[in-house]
Amino acid sequence: MNNIIVMMAVKTADGEQLPSLLFWPIFALFVALFALMFLLYLRKRAPKAIGICIYVAIVLCIIATIVCIALIGKYYVDNIKNDGYYSPYFKDAPMYISAIVLIGVIIGLTFLLGKNTNFKFDSRSVAFGAVCIAMSFALSYVRLFKLPQGGSVTLASLLPLMIFSYVFGVKKGLLVGLIYGVLQAIQDPYIIHPVQFLLDYPIAFSAIGLSGAFANFKVFKKYPQVSLLLGGILASVLRFLAHFLSGAFAFGAYANDAGQNIYIYSLAYNSFVFVDIAIVLAVGMILFSSKAFINEVVYKQRAKTVANQIVANQVNIAVEEVCCTQQNETSKDKIAYKDNK
Repeated sequence: MNNIIVMMAVKTADGEQLPSLLFWPIFALFVALFALMFLLYLRKRAPKAIGICIYVAIVLCIIATIVCIALIGKYYVDNIKNDGYYSPYFKDAPMYISAIVLIGVIIGLTFLLGKNTNFKFDSRSVAFGAVCIAMSFALSYVRLFKLPQGGSVTLASLLPLMIFSYVFGVKKGLLVGLIYGVLQAIQDPYIIHPVQFLLDYPIAFSAIGLSGAFANFKVFKKYPQVSLLLGGILASVLRFLAHFLSGAFAFGAYANDAGQNIYIYSLAYNSFVFVDIAIVLAVGMILFSSKAFINEVVYKQRAKTVANQIVANQVNIAVEEVCCTQQNETSKDKIAYKDNK
């Protein structure tokens, strides 16, 4: 068990292990986020009880995030802040501001482009979400090449997440991408600063949830490949921005070693994102050109999801009507009782 923990422990940029305790908050954050997705599905079965559990899961997510950031921050203060290598090129204020702005942009685009989608998980979307995360995680090990300071080009590892977003909507896709980003921080970490951690993992991969942003546009109904392409480009640009900002504000030392401008170096280094997404989109467009795939995986799953939502809404309406009827009858009984008195 200890060997497994050591293998999965978060490492620094130099390959040295951070305090092993850091693994557990990141792992707890992953579990809490996954549990939140499952609880959102269970909410309709027992709204009051599960509603409390959802709030507990959200609190646990917040606590785990705070602990992760605090521990990474401690490591940064103890080992990086005055090390004379990374520290002269750190730009704390721009990094904090850019992270906040990028989070706002991703959330804003999610609600703007996904205004016709909802955040209600059913059994189908939970199962698909779990399978897509697992498939992306497995494919991420098939690396065509790996960069020396973090990052790699894989065999279409993000395609399952993009398909999930396309089928179930960007709001659900955002959560699934966030879960996968935290999982990436466990699998292949390269962490030296708390905000750099946020930019390179949760923020960067949550942006993949926007891959389905154009799925419901009627103009692309006959051309799903185009909507996937546009959504994939949007998602990859936002992911690239997250990595670019991280590289420019946290890893300027590498640009200095190469004798290059910090921004040009980060721009060139993180361009691997576009190579990675080009492979994803090439494979995705082949799949989306197949009528059988579109009918079975996309349209049929959407139809089932919509049908489940309609049934759920009808049940809720029926329950509300029954409750109203009971309240009215109770009121009439009280009035009749008073009149008799």
